Amino acid sequence: MRQMTSSPEIQISPDELFHISRLVTMGELSACFAHEVFNPLMMMRGHLNFAEEMMTEGDPLRSHFEVIDRAARRIEDMARRMLDFSRKRSNELEYCSVRDLIDEAMRFVQPYVLANTVLTQLEIEPVLDEIAVDRVQMIQVFVNLIQNAAAAMAHSSRRVLTISAKQEDGQICITFADTGKGIVASDVSRIFNPFFTTKGELGTGLGLYIARRVVEEHRGTITVQTHDLGTAFTISLPLK
Repeated sequence: MRQMTSSPEIQISPDELFHISRLVTMGELSACFAHEVFNPLMMMRGHLNFAEEMMTEGDPLRSHFEVIDRAARRIEDMARRMLDFSRKRSNELEYCSVRDLIDEAMRFVQPYVLANTVLTQLEIEPVLDEIAVDRVQMIQVFVNLIQNAAAAMAHSSRRVLTISAKQEDGQICITFADTGKGIVASDVSRIFNPFFTTKGELGTGLGLYIARRVVEEHRGTITVQTHDLGTAFTISLPLK
């Protein structure tokens, strides 16, 4: 079993700074897209509601209109979440239920998880104290770990993501464990470094780096255990 904790800061090269600027531009474009998509969505839903009102109760087309309306609501919800993540904001600590944070993160990445045919198992202790966190930031961390887990299992015959949470020694420990092939030993010491990625052009190399920064700003730690049958990331956050 290979295990490590947070890695030290490293210098960022000019090429990496240029990459950051491109990512910032992509983020701004994504926020603009999310903002602009609301108007046509509201128009679509308005016409759908009007059409449904004109139908009789047993009209066979009604079920199809309901499917379209649910899909439009789903797009609207995802766009709203994109805007929430893109807005500039100061840290706002609030007491949150761990289960609520996990559920919110799962709703955000559900399409990605389903597309990768990943089975998700939750093992949450029934009674957990609430933790003081920046809700948006911590959900972003959970989303990143869930997406990473799904990507790690892309070529596995068994794709199971187990999310567990328990309380011990004045901390709440939240673990995201996958059934992928594990992390190569030579890469373990670098996974929290900015711009290091094993996803090639599909990865930015910033997800785990940002996750570590967020967790440490909450006075917590993030560790990883990996072997040939999977990888587990554990976030430990203080209760007080």
